[in-house]
Amino acid sequence: MRGVWIVVVVACSKPPPPKAPVVERPADQVADIQGRWISSDELDNSYTMTIEANGTIDVWIDRGKTGRCEQKGKIVAGEASRTFKVTYKLGECNPQAVNTPIDMSVKSFTGDELTIVVFDQPRSYTRVAEQEPRGERGAPAQLQ
Repeated sequence: MRGVWIVVVVACSKPPPPKAPVVERPADQVADIQGRWISSDELDNSYTMTIEANGTIDVWIDRGKTGRCEQKGKIVAGEASRTFKVTYKLGECNPQAVNTPIDMSVKSFTGDELTIVVFDQPRSYTRVAEQEPRGERGAPAQLQ
């Protein structure tokens, strides 16, 4: 009677090295978090937040069929680390928030990712890469 031999080869490999830990950056001054940021939520709303070093904050919310709205005002550093006060002067999205200081804290900031908390609701944003200024015809300004 003939036997059948089954040979099983087991290869051992090392697991991939762990990812480098996320490095948190300072987020205590408005200039620390300045830039253009984007986010979205489970309802397919999209958010674009622009923070300028001079303290201007401009938030656009695109709510799909409901349309777009804008919140625009000032952001200043708070008394505690990683906290800010936002006061909107334009409040199309939330009119009752106009002229009412709102507490905003930074839960996480890596430079490219920003997670803020407003009214105990966190929202994570991704930095939008800066684009080269464009001239009238769409070409980079220095080429025109």
